[in-house]
Amino acid sequence: MALNASRSKFSLKLMVHKDEKRVIFAEADSNFVDALFSIMTLPLATIVRLLRKVPDEKLKPIGSLNNLYQSLLDLSTNCFSSEENKWLMLYPKTSSHDACRKLKLNINDESPTKYFICQNIDCSRRSGAHFCTCNLARCIYCGMTMNLEINYKDTTVVSNVFSGVFASDMTNFIITDDLRVIPNCPSSMVQLLCELGIPAVSFLDEMTFDIGLDQILNLLKGAILFKNPLTYMVFPSSPSICDLVKPGQETLLKHLTAETSKSLTLTVTVQKSTSKFLYAEADSDFVEFLFGFLEIPLGYMIGKLMNSSSCFESLNNMYSSISSMTAGEYIKSQDLKNMLLDPQLMHTKLSEKQIFPLSVFCDSKSYCHTYMSPLGFYAYMTRSVDREGHEKEMFCICSLKDSRVDGRYLKASAKFMVTDDLVITPLSLLSSITMLSKLNVPLNDVEVHKVSIGIKEGLEILDASLKSFSTFTDSILKKITVTR
Repeated sequence: MALNASRSKFSLKLMVHKDEKRVIFAEADSNFVDALFSIMTLPLATIVRLLRKVPDEKLKPIGSLNNLYQSLLDLSTNCFSSEENKWLMLYPKTSSHDACRKLKLNINDESPTKYFICQNIDCSRRSGAHFCTCNLARCIYCGMTMNLEINYKDTTVVSNVFSGVFASDMTNFIITDDLRVIPNCPSSMVQLLCELGIPAVSFLDEMTFDIGLDQILNLLKGAILFKNPLTYMVFPSSPSICDLVKPGQETLLKHLTAETSKSLTLTVTVQKSTSKFLYAEADSDFVEFLFGFLEIPLGYMIGKLMNSSSCFESLNNMYSSISSMTAGEYIKSQDLKNMLLDPQLMHTKLSEKQIFPLSVFCDSKSYCHTYMSPLGFYAYMTRSVDREGHEKEMFCICSLKDSRVDGRYLKASAKFMVTDDLVITPLSLLSSITMLSKLNVPLNDVEVHKVSIGIKEGLEILDASLKSFSTFTDSILKKITVTR
């Protein structure tokens, strides 16, 4: 948990519609805007995990991704090519993870990044030494568990923990009900109120609202479910709240289709009489691609993959707001702006089965410093050689251990059954018969098809998984011709 995040609270000034019980806009400083913008840096796995903390059986956010996350959680480690891979897939991190811990209110409650090296001193001192961020990894040299935790000594200048991270702390901001964020400018207020359908200020009341972690989580949930997330956060039972329903985008990501020629194969079983998707039989390549949805950072998905046309309208608005803000004036630097618009994965190696061109942060060389003291073996890591270290200190270049085996996170031989709502289980000889019996479908009413999945089909599956419990029916099934 970020420093004091569990106790931190601050207040928003709100303008609300007197009669409609609807938030028109909020006035906020950089602390709230930082917390809001940080959502863009979160991988989808983190968002699913956070939303599971505010369960509501009537409102199930993020379509089938909750089932995908649960399937990964339930999957035996025997299906993975190495023991640490399950943990790495469940807890992906972006390059902003540790920076966001400086936020006054950090929505992400994960621990700071930890670094581990081999407990065998000789392995940590040799050329080509490795580190990892999970204590389940095994050393490639001796096979021992890499569970010796060491500090990462950051020699860069660290700003005051409460001075903010992304947004300028010299600016106040206006946030509309649909999460458009603009610098607070009194001269544009009349135009904004007219755009929001307010004929006169007499329709408005001012109020204050206290913001803590629970409220930020509700805002995230509202941004995914509704067209007016601020109203949902403040007045969750307001009659003005309506479901966010948006049809799929046929033009999704055409600009990316030329960037990769990767394709996967899926075996799909459908019911002939109804043209209904029943289940799919998939190899580890395709399931690894599906699990890869969970590592996609939200900002990257909305901006780079979906060209600001995702099914989350409010989050599209926030992404566009960030895009239009001037770096160095409203956002502290261009690097921080890029961190929001194009979040990069950190401390990971992409699966070779990943169709989408995700971005991975390429850090400069790291150095592992080691020496023996009267108290025992001592080690730490830096981004540059520490010339002020212990007189008997040794150092060597170290790099992130690749947890994959032959470029894979799952074992190549693993086979799986995938349902329409993305429940994934290991495939057995009887699982197909059991599934047909459960669905009450006779054997002579089924038809099997082979479907090729490239980036276009992959994007359609991702898009459907965000808003539907019929992921394959709403994406690739329309491409299958069923014989009747």
